[in-house]
Amino acid sequence: MKQARLYDQPEQFAEMMKRQLEESLQIGVKMTEGEPLLLLIDDKIGKAQISLHDTYRTYMAGGDLNAAVDYLNNIVRSSRIASEKKDEVAVLDPAYIYPALRDEAYAEAMRKQAGGLSAERLPGLREMYLEIKDGLTKVIGSDMLELNPGLSEERVRKLAYENLRRAGWQEPRMRLPTLLDSCRLEVYMHDTHPAECQLLDPELNKHLSRNPYLVAFTNRKTVMVLRADEPMETLRQAQRLAEESGFRTMARRSVALMPSPVSDRVYWVRDGKAGLLPPRK
Repeated sequence: MKQARLYDQPEQFAEMMKRQLEESLQIGVKMTEGEPLLLLIDDKIGKAQISLHDTYRTYMAGGDLNAAVDYLNNIVRSSRIASEKKDEVAVLDPAYIYPALRDEAYAEAMRKQAGGLSAERLPGLREMYLEIKDGLTKVIGSDMLELNPGLSEERVRKLAYENLRRAGWQEPRMRLPTLLDSCRLEVYMHDTHPAECQLLDPELNKHLSRNPYLVAFTNRKTVMVLRADEPMETLRQAQRLAEESGFRTMARRSVALMPSPVSDRVYWVRDGKAGLLPPRK
């Protein structure tokens, strides 16, 4: 049974999350004027922004407040770790830097907030750089580079891929049938580090079949890939398989219902190069 929603309006949802944060962290939290789903906090280690957009979208899709509470708990946990290690927060460990794909709107918000570094990667998605260590994830921005001599944007990108390659190829966790007998769905789910960029890196994906495939980077820890035993060489063939296999629908559902959504866009990969696959008209 679909759960009844208690907070149908963005302002109501944001106000609830704001109160919970204030009570849990004992800090000041404000809603951004004209943008209630963007919270501003000011704690012991400085100011920060918290975007509730994806969490609110997930909540509205399913009515499950638990996802919002889990997100809130992660914020509280990260803030407490950051507070305990406030002298270390600005220091980056080169061995724990990885590339990650994020929606271009998110990347732009991070750039405005703290000079978040990003690079063009795919239509609608940008590549960002994260340090993931001791349970704390940092979005690397230009302000951090100023406090870490020897690290430039180019160096950060190089380190990110060196670490990704050192971790090795991450196999899909699930292989599932689709609505077409000729197609199969592979689901990559990672939890130790972002692994989505392995599918776009020639050094890591060189062992894959050169046959074209479809990919959707639906959530921060989930990547969906569609492989087919029939040709996917032309735009029309790729579009038909995306629709008739149910792949595009599954990508949309994943974004709507799962935590930390990224994008429901479907990309067509041929000869190691990915491009946006437009919907079939």
